[in-house]
Amino acid sequence: MQLDQARIAIRERSWLDNLDLALQVIRAHGAAVATSSAVGIVPMFLVNVLVTKWWHRDFEEDTRGGYWFLLSILVMIEAPLATAPLTLYLGRALFVDKPAPRETARDFVSCLPQLLLLQFFLRILLIVPVLTWIIPYALWPFLNEVILLERNPLVGREARLSTLKRNSSLHRSGSGDFLLRAIAALALAGLLLGALVLTQDFLLENLFGFHPGWNTQIVTLQLALWLVVIYFAVARFLSYLDQRIRDEGWEVELQLRAERERLARQML
Repeated sequence: MQLDQARIAIRERSWLDNLDLALQVIRAHGAAVATSSAVGIVPMFLVNVLVTKWWHRDFEEDTRGGYWFLLSILVMIEAPLATAPLTLYLGRALFVDKPAPRETARDFVSCLPQLLLLQFFLRILLIVPVLTWIIPYALWPFLNEVILLERNPLVGREARLSTLKRNSSLHRSGSGDFLLRAIAALALAGLLLGALVLTQDFLLENLFGFHPGWNTQIVTLQLALWLVVIYFAVARFLSYLDQRIRDEGWEVELQLRAERERLARQML
């Protein structure tokens, strides 16, 4: 692993630059992004299909608005767990040509307790009341990256920061900027989601002559939503790198660590 030879140039970028770069990363790593995303998303997808089928069974009238609301809440809670394999892959692919799936799986298992506690159960408490849903998105946008990539202990010991203290230090200086990004991302996500849903319906009706019914929409609407989640998960990872560069001079740290490793090898 060459820490000073990252596969993505380590430099400051604007949020819009990271949105554009996310598309390039997805195109360059298409198969790996699809595979790592599917590992986390498919189980959540199936759970949501079962839950929404129950919703349709008990509410026979037109409940599309209620379905959208329920599905949005579910995906907002599930997104950190569902995109964890993708984030771990991106973290390794930054420095390694072909990350080993076994190492990625091992890292996921080691981080799972903190993910469940800080991202799943805590999000249920914050998102279900609706009024506080903005907290994990605007105030702690990089909590997933802190848990998965930095792997601090849940409780600080010796010289190591705990995950919560590290998360606080990373987000302390940019809360206003994060809030604006969250609002802009919400608007952009809505536009992308609408475009994907309309495109799916158009293709099904005009190319295949198939008018989507409720059962089909349960799948197609959720598919469009998860595609948007994947895109923003990649963009968030790139923004996390940018935040560390701006606040901590991460690119300088990588160069110093790489030089230290070279010197250590020469002394052996």
